[in-house]
Amino acid sequence: MSADYTCDGMGSSVPLSWSGAPAGTKEFAVMMTTLPGDGTTKWNWVLYGIPGGATALGRDTFGLATAGVGSDGPFAGYQPPCSQGPGAKVYTFTVYALSASPAVSGAVTGPSLTSAISGITLGTATLNLNFTRTTQTGSSAACLNIRNSTQASTTGN
Repeated sequence: MSADYTCDGMGSSVPLSWSGAPAGTKEFAVMMTTLPGDGTTKWNWVLYGIPGGATALGRDTFGLATAGVGSDGPFAGYQPPCSQGPGAKVYTFTVYALSASPAVSGAVTGPSLTSAISGITLGTATLNLNFTRTTQTGSSAACLNIRNSTQASTTGN
């Protein structure tokens, strides 16, 4: 996975495409997860209500579907991974073909959407992408710009 899709880059959402949806697909959901060192599931992207005729999500697609809240909350939307610790991390993207709209209410999270689609999932497809962080926390382009700006300031502002 390119750093552009992480907190070390622009934090853009990953473009995805799929084909061969099962008959009866009314809509899709997409979730991005990872398993950090502690073994829990972390949700970086929770998206549902994607029209059944869709076959792709472009980079930074907005307004096509409804975003849920990821593990880093509280906002709803793509939360770019900021992997901690050494070594490659595996990020799993799963597309769910659904026979109906999930019954959800309140703040939709990965676990609540997973529960809501359990009885209406016609099929799934997964993609695993690896990312190895080469910078230290706080070394993203955005952090570097802020650090350079404050260091160049003669007033401290």
